[in-house]
Amino acid sequence: MALADPENQLLLERDLQYAFWNNHCVVDAAIGTFIEYGTKDRRKNRESYAEMWRRWIYDDYYRSYLMPLEKYGLKIHHEDVEEAWKRITEKGYVHKTAQFFATGWFANFWRIDPLTEEDFEWFEFKYPGWYNEYGKWWEHYARLSKPNGHKPIAFEDVGYVYPHRCWTCMVPCMIREDTIMDTVDGQVRTYCSKTCHWTDKEVFRGSYQGRETPAMGRLVGLREWETCYHGWELPDVMKDQGYVRPDGKTLIPQPHVIFDDKYMWTLDHLKGIEFQSPNVLLNKMTPEERDAWLVGYKEGFTIK
Repeated sequence: MALADPENQLLLERDLQYAFWNNHCVVDAAIGTFIEYGTKDRRKNRESYAEMWRRWIYDDYYRSYLMPLEKYGLKIHHEDVEEAWKRITEKGYVHKTAQFFATGWFANFWRIDPLTEEDFEWFEFKYPGWYNEYGKWWEHYARLSKPNGHKPIAFEDVGYVYPHRCWTCMVPCMIREDTIMDTVDGQVRTYCSKTCHWTDKEVFRGSYQGRETPAMGRLVGLREWETCYHGWELPDVMKDQGYVRPDGKTLIPQPHVIFDDKYMWTLDHLKGIEFQSPNVLLNKMTPEERDAWLVGYKEGFTIK
C-alpha cells in the first residue's frame, strides 16, 4: 500500500537505510557478543556469528527481502550491507564489542567471565589472527578479574582506551578509524560511521530533502549514561543504578562467575574512582584540542 503512492518512495528508501544500519549497529553488537562470548560450546563445527550472519542476514534478509524491493523502484543501499559484513568479518566489530562490555563489567547487570585456553583456540580457529589483536587484553582481564588491591580493568592502565559513544546508535565508536566528529545542534558529537552521522544530521529532522517530516523525532537529551554520572564517585554510581546486592556492599555485576564471597567485588573496591563522561570532556576542549584528539583516537591503541 505504501508503494502505491510514488511520493512515499523517498521516505521509504530513507527508512529502510537507517533502519538496516541501526539494527546492524545495535543487534549485531549485542547478539553477536552473546553468541560468541556467552557460550562454552567450542565445537569447531559450531557456526561462528559471522557464519550465522552470512546465512541469516545476507542470504535471508538482504537477498530474499531487500533486493526484491528494487523491482518496485526502491533504491537499496547495497554498500551498507557490504560494509556491515566487512565490519563483522574484517574490522572485528563483535570482538571489539565484547572487549568493551567486559571493560565496563561494573556497569552491566550480568557477569562476564574470563576466557579460557579452549575459548582462545576456538576464536583463533574461526577468526585467524584473533589472538594477536585481542588475546593479550583477555589475559589482562583474567588477571584482574579477582579483587587483589587493583581497580576494575577500565581504570587500570593495560593500554585500552575507553571509547566514545556514537550519538545515533549509542554503541561505542569501536572501529576507531571510522569515527566521525561533528557539531550538531550546538553540541560536539561522535559517530561510529557515516551512516549514523547522516541519520542524526539529516534523517531525524523536520524535513528531509525538501519533504516535510514533522513526525520525526530528535536524537536529543542525555543519551549517554556516562553523561548522567559525570564527576560522580563510582560507588555512588553503582548505588544509584541499583547494582548493589541486599547486603549493601557486594556488587551485582562481577568480572567472573565464581560464587565464593572472597572473590566478590564490593563498593569498597571502587572507592576513590571518579567516573567521567567522554562526551562531556570532548565538549570542554577547544576546537584545536578536539581535532588533535580525533587524530589520536582514529590511530587506536596498543595493549601492553
